[in-house]
Amino acid sequence: MRHFTLLVTFFISLIIFKVDAQERYLEPVFDEVAVSAITPVASNYTIMPWIFAALQMQQGHTAKQPLVAQFYTPVGDTVTNRPLVIYLHTGNFMPYEINGACGGTMRDSSNVEIATRLAKMGYVVAVVNYRQGWNPLHPQELVRRFFLINAAYRGVQDLSTYVRYFRYSVDKLGNVHGIDPDKITVWGQGTGGYLSLASAYLKSYPEIFATEDPTKFILPTQAGNLPMVIEKYNGNITSTGDITTVDATYNAITTLPVGDTLSKPNYPGYSSDFALAVNMGGALGDSSWMNKMEIPVISFHVPSDKFAPCETDVLNVPTLTGPQPVVEVSGSCDVQARADLLGLNDVFSSIPTNKWNPYSSTSNLGFYSFTGTPDESSSPWEWMSASTPKPTTDPNTTGCNTDKSSALKYIDTIMAFYAPRACFALGLSSCVAKVSTKDLSDTNVNLVMAPNPASTEINLSVGDDTPIKSFSLYDISGFMLKNVVDVNSSNVTIKRDNLDSGMYIVKMQFDKGVLSKRIVFK
Repeated sequence: MRHFTLLVTFFISLIIFKVDAQERYLEPVFDEVAVSAITPVASNYTIMPWIFAALQMQQGHTAKQPLVAQFYTPVGDTVTNRPLVIYLHTGNFMPYEINGACGGTMRDSSNVEIATRLAKMGYVVAVVNYRQGWNPLHPQELVRRFFLINAAYRGVQDLSTYVRYFRYSVDKLGNVHGIDPDKITVWGQGTGGYLSLASAYLKSYPEIFATEDPTKFILPTQAGNLPMVIEKYNGNITSTGDITTVDATYNAITTLPVGDTLSKPNYPGYSSDFALAVNMGGALGDSSWMNKMEIPVISFHVPSDKFAPCETDVLNVPTLTGPQPVVEVSGSCDVQARADLLGLNDVFSSIPTNKWNPYSSTSNLGFYSFTGTPDESSSPWEWMSASTPKPTTDPNTTGCNTDKSSALKYIDTIMAFYAPRACFALGLSSCVAKVSTKDLSDTNVNLVMAPNPASTEINLSVGDDTPIKSFSLYDISGFMLKNVVDVNSSNVTIKRDNLDSGMYIVKMQFDKGVLSKRIVFK
């Protein structure tokens, strides 16, 4: 028996050594991922039964809905203080069957793919649902805005509930999920992107209305101007307080029965804060909600997105009857510009360009822009699985991507861009040490450049024992012109191609550090 125990211990040690030898949180280090059943962790009130009843010309009511999560965890992991990603799916705040989109469930193909990849890198991932329901077909834009703002408000309440649940699980449930509650990322895709951004930067009820346009979230009624969200009626923004007001004017607009409950408290006494926001598409209700000393944000966006604008413009929500214009929002282009202005993403500025971070840039430190997507898709990372077909009555079905291989290439880029930034934002020391590298000198690698200046091309030569792993070329303003990974050679030729005459910077990555040199084309 003793020999058997020693043998088991030996093999466990080998497994741990294998994981530690690989680059946890930067690449897959586990082969298998355990996926839990869909598990209720809280509940709150939804207006969906009222909507379904209204469609049948009947009177409905709000009803309590479970808030559920599906957990992805690496099999064989012994670490118990892992970073957590809470993942929010897309769906236009309506059920998958009638949401006018190609996705909208917890089991969307892209959700499963990204959650699985993160778990293989050593994260714990919780793919969650959130309450749905609004009226996209009301003829008045202000009323559509009213309904959508309320749907988004409920989504922020739900996301805050999930964050608090995980802190509660550490405090009262023996940390059953094996997470570090101070290293939580909220990652939203599509509609989920609106929630990840709003949850990151909308911190109080009064802040909703502290915008450049004070009427943006006000609904004019015969009884006077009505805030589109009433804290004592809708519940507070984190869903930790009781509702104390019945508002007949509000009910007259929604036609909800007076007295129907809209919110209940969940896990009061715990913080709703998290450490990092990620959005794939989506937008922020108002960029003024972002302030100094708030959390960093990583964004992925297609600038030509015809639904969620990349800059500041009117949001168009897809529905079964076509896009519905709703409200002006700020997408990733403007969110990232403001994040840089406020210094929220300064933590990314020290990440060197290397094999772990091939997508470095000197501006918009947390932004990756996808251009030239297939069929001008605004969500090229999605594909529709045959296991979740859309109803044939949905006109949007014909435009849904079914090319998995194309979507996976976009997800490859998303993961490569996210991983090093998350390491720094979350303070994951095990991988920060891998990404951070020192500056080298010419003599460290035996660099020879010739000719320099050059007319057509410049040859870079280094020692055989210090090959160039990757390199990037920048103009003098710091704009990246070229990024070449997996070079692994002692000789590199930089061709002028269509570059103008002038000075450029070539940044070379080696195993032991980084070397930047000026080159000139005449």
